Amino acid sequence: MIQYVHRNKRVSEADLPADLTLLDYLRNSLGLSATKEGCASGDCGACTVALGALDESGQLVYQSVNSCICPATELHARELVTAADLHGAGSLHPVQSAFVEQHASQCGFCTPGFIVSAFTLLEGLPEGEIPTEEQASQAVAGNLCRCTGYGPIIKAVQTAAQEKSSYHSQTDKQQVLELLRQIEPGLSSTAFALPESLDALAELMLEEGSFEIIAGGTDLMLEVTQRLQSKPRLIGLSRIVELLKIERQGQRVSVGAGVSFSQLHAWAAVHLPPLAELLLHIGSDQIRNRGTLGGNLGTASPIGDLPPVLLALDAQIRLWSPNGVRELPLAEFFVGYRKTLIHKNEIIHSVSFELLQSEELIIEKVSKRREDDISALLFAACIGINAGTIESIKLGLGGVAAVPTAAPEISAALVGTAVDTWDMAALRQLVGLHLQPMSDLRASAEYRLHCTSALLLDAITRVGGKYEN
Repeated sequence: MIQYVHRNKRVSEADLPADLTLLDYLRNSLGLSATKEGCASGDCGACTVALGALDESGQLVYQSVNSCICPATELHARELVTAADLHGAGSLHPVQSAFVEQHASQCGFCTPGFIVSAFTLLEGLPEGEIPTEEQASQAVAGNLCRCTGYGPIIKAVQTAAQEKSSYHSQTDKQQVLELLRQIEPGLSSTAFALPESLDALAELMLEEGSFEIIAGGTDLMLEVTQRLQSKPRLIGLSRIVELLKIERQGQRVSVGAGVSFSQLHAWAAVHLPPLAELLLHIGSDQIRNRGTLGGNLGTASPIGDLPPVLLALDAQIRLWSPNGVRELPLAEFFVGYRKTLIHKNEIIHSVSFELLQSEELIIEKVSKRREDDISALLFAACIGINAGTIESIKLGLGGVAAVPTAAPEISAALVGTAVDTWDMAALRQLVGLHLQPMSDLRASAEYRLHCTSALLLDAITRVGGKYEN
């Protein structure tokens, strides 16, 4: 049985199918049709809802999610807020009113998603703070609509902040907090389980029967919505405390596999700004709130975005199973297209790497649009240069082979050489010697080789303090 809070009341549901999406549950089971289905792939944001959860201090915090690729069972121990829930007794929520006043409502199909994204942003801001244009734009970057420009929408978000009133009255908020505290966060049913610890996960793994592991579901649930595959039994990792931590010992950082892109961005903004900048261009808030580090690595995409960065940081990956743990260099983890060294009943536990000392991390994402797009190429380089000589360089490249690669032969050829030894022609020859990318709909092989060479030249000249026209 799952339990969640909706409209200040606790709701209980008998076992739901593991692969039932939250969107289908809302529309087909509850008749809540204000939440729309657009793409069913997490791209358009028409289905956006907000899920409220208790943070470490016991406060209620909201995150926007794409309900079309979120399992309905993830409602467990959460508060659900849809666009239809925001109006009070005969009055609109300030966000809704502002959308009307600023003429920000478009055809209406995507508007509920915009409303919820704006609501989530404002609920997370301190009282009286007006979001910047950048903040407002980022909040609705995952809500794609082409009816008109985003100007009125950004203005509506800022206008609503001036009239901000909390979604809950103080009395209602206390009631919701109490209801959430009464619900056990763990869940175990015949179809879907949300263990709270690795010990509980081990027990589930050792039971008879087949199952699939799901983290944020931003990739796996596409098999349900796009390929129409059935997922009769899933075990979710989103509540396992051991996987949700970012820990530091000296200069070494360990990031749990369950850490979301949003969590990682908050950490990287302080400790690794180039990574934080990249994370803002992976998906949208709705995707980053659900997508996890472990899920990104486990899908073994040839691009993946994060694997190249972690390769450049010379990361180690830790794998866990009921039988114990093992560690290996991330560079050895990917063994073929969509294939890794992970064994049956084994999950990614965490990834660790050293913080930068004198080196500089350069990350470049090449894609056809700036926001919410899959990379044609992901370039990462951790470079140390002294007196014009390349003392150290570690690369991470995505989109140039069947797996993300560290291209060690290229690094070895660069170390110990003078920066001014290399020009575009020399690097193009070196890169072409060791990389054989494929051509596809996103980019040709020649384009990928050209971009890799150009980005490498830019990186070493930038770190070396030389800029060439």
